[in-house]
Amino acid sequence: MSTTIGYEHIRVLDVTPSPAGADRLLGAVDKIHESGRSAVAIAADALLLVAAGLVTGVGPARVALLATVVVAGLYVSRRYVARSTTQTQGVLWYPASIAAPFAMTMLGVAVLGERLGLKPGRIADVAIAFGAALVGLRALTWAVLSTTRRRGRGLRPTLVVGTGPVADTIVRKLGEYPEAGLDPVGVLPLTSGAGAGRGVAIGATLADLPELVWSAGIRQLVIAPEGDLNVGMAECIEGCDGLDVDVAVVPPLAELFLSPGHVSQIGGLPLLPMARPATRERVQPGKRVFDIVVAALVLLMTAPLLAVVAIAIKLGDGGPALYRQRRVGFRGEPFRLLKFRSMRAGADREVIGLAHRNATDGLLFKVVDDPRVTRIGRIIRRYSIDELPQLLNVIRGDMSLVGPRPLAVDPEDFGTMDGRRHSTLPGVTGYWQVSGGNGLTYQEMVKLDLAYIENWSLWLDIRLLLRTVPALVYRHGPW
Repeated sequence: MSTTIGYEHIRVLDVTPSPAGADRLLGAVDKIHESGRSAVAIAADALLLVAAGLVTGVGPARVALLATVVVAGLYVSRRYVARSTTQTQGVLWYPASIAAPFAMTMLGVAVLGERLGLKPGRIADVAIAFGAALVGLRALTWAVLSTTRRRGRGLRPTLVVGTGPVADTIVRKLGEYPEAGLDPVGVLPLTSGAGAGRGVAIGATLADLPELVWSAGIRQLVIAPEGDLNVGMAECIEGCDGLDVDVAVVPPLAELFLSPGHVSQIGGLPLLPMARPATRERVQPGKRVFDIVVAALVLLMTAPLLAVVAIAIKLGDGGPALYRQRRVGFRGEPFRLLKFRSMRAGADREVIGLAHRNATDGLLFKVVDDPRVTRIGRIIRRYSIDELPQLLNVIRGDMSLVGPRPLAVDPEDFGTMDGRRHSTLPGVTGYWQVSGGNGLTYQEMVKLDLAYIENWSLWLDIRLLLRTVPALVYRHGPW
């Protein structure tokens, strides 16, 4: 058992080793419960689905095929991902997570039912059995995890970064709700002069964070900002870069309304899980194939419109129809983005003279009633027709249909937080286009882009694409 060291609920790490076999078994249960991208979670689901299918009376060969299809559907829709314990408390999170891809997969099975030799009634029985088996397995794993965690086993050493009443509340809540799986072992001040550290962080500062995470075996950070949310946050995230640690932040009230679906809670304390700080490429199975197929279809359907627009631009002032602009893309590498030219030729050279009219913030640059925009340009900009040539960028592999919007700045202009937007391909559309577009601030755009990267799935891409058209018609902001 852990012991207190002068501050209630702050503990020192238990140096008594647990049986290796028991730890491995509990770790496997944890991976299955979080539906992590691991062989044990995928294999457990597959075997359970086969068993559930056999109960319905479907033959072994068909059951094995159906189980493989369902597991593949969940995998491609990115339902097997690493999750923190703050996201996987209880059981209800799991059916909410798999509902859409599971329903779509079983609908596809129903369409192909005759070829599989299955009647609609039998397919319905299989779907019910499969769904009950998957949810039931998470109910069992949660019962095991919550019981063992209350006994002090399987807890993740947690460092609270911050000071003041919020940090104190976090420490207290984590101690009162051990089933959340987080064991508070120290408090580290987020800024200099904010007080002394406690627990394993005694005498440490934010500059010592990487060494502290490594030496104390920290698995989870909970950041408790006081006042300005950005104070110390960038340094904290940068300090965790490359480390095997999960991060969550106590959001301000406004953040709860921005992304309510992503907020977890422990004993009523809201926590917003953040993407793993480690820099790595995002593995997104199926996304590239989906991009190429949809982009090619849209190009074919809009070919007459593209031809008319190109001719109109050319006849307007005799300049080129296409405009190639340097943008920052995947891994921070520049590429040439294609657009229909909506400004007069040589408009780039006039940017400096219009800098005082910039109506936005951060790395964004927008001018209300930009005098450089041509008559044809205003029309095609109103409905984002000027963006359609970017479908060629998608086919070439420079961009994706959905993703963070690439910006026309230097790669060095990005900091620690907004630079994480480049961990995936930039997109033609994305979260911020359907959530406010040009009416959003730069920081709001960054938050939405990072939320997209963390929560990506093919189903999310489809939803954002479907929401893009009405967002263009009823767009927000002054442009």
